Amino acid sequence: MFCVECGRDGPTTDGLCATCFATRHRVVRPPDHVDAARCRSCGAIRIGNAWTHVDLKEAIPLLIREAVPPLAPFKEVRFLHAAREEDANNLSLDVTAVGRYGELEQADRFRARLRLKPSLCETCTKQKSRYFQGILQVRGEGRELTPKEVRTVRTFVQARVDRARGAGEFVSRLDEIDGGLDFYVSTNALGKVLAREVAGTFGGAVTTSPKLFGQRGGKEIYRVTSLVRLPPFQVGDVVRHKHAVSEVLRVAGFVTIRDLASGEARRFKARDLRGARRVEAERFEATLERSESGEIVADHPETGRTQSVSTRDAAPGRAVVVWTDDAAYVSALPMDASKA
Repeated sequence: MFCVECGRDGPTTDGLCATCFATRHRVVRPPDHVDAARCRSCGAIRIGNAWTHVDLKEAIPLLIREAVPPLAPFKEVRFLHAAREEDANNLSLDVTAVGRYGELEQADRFRARLRLKPSLCETCTKQKSRYFQGILQVRGEGRELTPKEVRTVRTFVQARVDRARGAGEFVSRLDEIDGGLDFYVSTNALGKVLAREVAGTFGGAVTTSPKLFGQRGGKEIYRVTSLVRLPPFQVGDVVRHKHAVSEVLRVAGFVTIRDLASGEARRFKARDLRGARRVEAERFEATLERSESGEIVADHPETGRTQSVSTRDAAPGRAVVVWTDDAAYVSALPMDASKA
């Protein structure tokens, strides 16, 4: 076979050798520049019709492919590139476009500038305008949230929202109010999911209340408030439940309390402890000793008052003591377990 253009013998494509075919057909039409919008707030890059949270190195091949379509007769093309940063918003690209047509593989090389245009994605635009649909409220049952609970709940919610940000979810506002927290979130669905996760992690119960906000396209639009009430007790609290004095060991999903006399620990749903009442108690480290009568006793470090230790199987030695007006007990918690 020979080339109809130059007469050279050898393989041909549509009657042309590889050199003549490349002269007549380019794989792509090289652009002078490739433009892309990048959100100046969150860094998302617009690829096609969607804002995508992706590293710029991963985005460049997608942006080139979108901006540089193959030319006939090539139907598919792959790109290789090297990028050099010129400044914060401009990169110089050396690109190789490799196209295949039948048995022929052809490569075109060109240079272009990638221009990143600072912009705001739809999510950040809504967030900066304080747009919201749902509200997540976190409160304590009959009490204010402690500073530690405020910190941990805030961190927990923000981490969950950060993971969902690629789907356009966000918190537009956060208020510390009435001893609790109010999160204004992008969708009612997000508020409900966060409420379930907060309740499951920190204990408590969830209630929801929709409120008619308006209409869109003839459809009623509701804003839903999801309220999480955390249990009235925290780790380290001493409570009286069914005539037994107990300490709270864990509050997460279920509330675990330990009978200070018997040492038995049990789990309860938060609502099942609504009848429990907090007992005023001190917590300190002390040396337990055996008295002449054989009882295990503890001395208060400030008053010097001595009380029998009512915990079963208590033994002499150093221990964390729970001290009430009526008795002393051995705690199963470390000294720093009380609420912060």
